[in-house]
Amino acid sequence: LLLVDNFLSSMPRQTVTQLVQTFGPVATGGGGPCGSFCELVPQCVGRTCRYDVYDNAVAAIYLTHRGKLQEARKILDTFSGMLYNGGQLNLLYAAYASSGTPIDWNIDTGNNAWVGMAYARFAAASGEACYAAVARSLLRALATEAQCKDTLGGFMGRLPRGKGKYRATEHNIDMYALARMLGDADVQSQAGGFVRQMYGFDTQNPDSYATGTRGDWECDDRMDDSSPIAADTQFWNMLSDVDPEPARKRASLASVLRPSSEGGLLEEDQDILGDGARLLGVRFTTKGSGAQWENTASATMGVGYYLSVFGDEGTKLKEDSKSMENSLLHQLQEYGSVLASVRGGNFNAWRNGNTDPNYPGGSDTGLGWTYLRYPHTAATAWTGLMILEGNPFAPPQKPVPTADAPLPSGCPAGNQWR
Repeated sequence: LLLVDNFLSSMPRQTVTQLVQTFGPVATGGGGPCGSFCELVPQCVGRTCRYDVYDNAVAAIYLTHRGKLQEARKILDTFSGMLYNGGQLNLLYAAYASSGTPIDWNIDTGNNAWVGMAYARFAAASGEACYAAVARSLLRALATEAQCKDTLGGFMGRLPRGKGKYRATEHNIDMYALARMLGDADVQSQAGGFVRQMYGFDTQNPDSYATGTRGDWECDDRMDDSSPIAADTQFWNMLSDVDPEPARKRASLASVLRPSSEGGLLEEDQDILGDGARLLGVRFTTKGSGAQWENTASATMGVGYYLSVFGDEGTKLKEDSKSMENSLLHQLQEYGSVLASVRGGNFNAWRNGNTDPNYPGGSDTGLGWTYLRYPHTAATAWTGLMILEGNPFAPPQKPVPTADAPLPSGCPAGNQWR
C-alpha cells in the first residue's frame, strides 16, 4: 500500500489545482527498441498530458478507504471548483489539461457518477454533509438529463441530452451504485432494471451482460450487433450487486474467464521490456488484444467478491483470480505502480501496424483506442482497492449524511437539489 500511496503522491498534478495526471512518466524499458514504432513521450501519453475525471475519482475513493482524507479532499475540492464554476452545477468533461482546460469534451454519465461515488464515500468517512449534498446534486442532474422511460429504462451514456443516445450497461451500473449509496430507490430501480435486462440481450453472447444499446436515436432500444463484450460490464456487475441472480453471475464469469483464443477475456502477456515475467490479465473487450491492468484489478476483485458470497465453483476461478492478483502485485513491486499495459510500441505502431509483434502498440481495447506502456493512475488505485478489499461500488460502512443535514456556509451545492 505504501507503493500505491507513494505513486499517487509523486504523480504530476495540475498547474493550479490538484487533479492527478492519468499516465506517466514512462516506465523503465519504455516502449521498446523499434524506433519510430516504439518511442514514447517521456512525461505522458500524447502531446498534452491528460488529467482524467474517472481516474481521479478512483484515486479519491482509494485515498478515502486508506484513511488519507486530506489527500482525497484535495481532489474533491478541485472537482467542486470545476462543477460549480459560475455558481451553477456543470457536469464534468472526461479529461482536462494541466491548465484546467478541457481536452476531452465528452460528458459521460458514468464518469460523473464515479465522481458522485467519491463524494458520497468521502462524506460518509468524514461526516461532512456538504460532500453528500454535491453527490446528491450530481445524481439528480444525471438522472434528470439522461433518463429513458421505455421498458428497458435506465440512463443514456452521454450528455447533454440528445448527444449520446445509447445506453451503456457500465454507466447504469455506476448510477445504480451511486443511487444505492444515497438511498435513492427510484434511480436505483431504473438503473438496475436496465442492467438486468442486458443479460442475454446480445443473442450472440447469451451468457454475458451486453455492453449496451445502439445510439441512432434517443433511448435507442436495439442491440448493436457489432459491439464486443466488455470486461467492466461483467466484473463491475459482480461488485455492485446489481443483479441478484447467482446463476447469471456464474454463467457470466464462466463465459469471460476463458483464454482469449477461445473467445474469453483472459490473456497472458510477457513483460519483455521489464523482467520478462509472464502476467495474467484480462482484455478490455472481446475484440481487444493484450491485458489491460485497470480492468484486471476490478476483475480480480469481482471474482473474489463472487467467491466470498456464493462459494467456490471449482478451483479454476480461484486459480485465475490469484494469478491475476499476483500479476498486479508483481508490477507494483517492479515499477512502484501498475502499468496500463506491459506491451511495447506506441500509437504509430498501433495505428499503422508494426511488423514486429513484440511491440504492437500497447493493449488494444477493440473500441478504437489503445493503452500504452505507462504507469496508470486508475490501474494503480484499483490495485490499492484490491489490496484493501475496498469495493468502490458497495455502500460505505458509515452512513452518508442525510439530505436534511445542515450545510456549512460556503457549500457550493447549497440547497438546490433538496
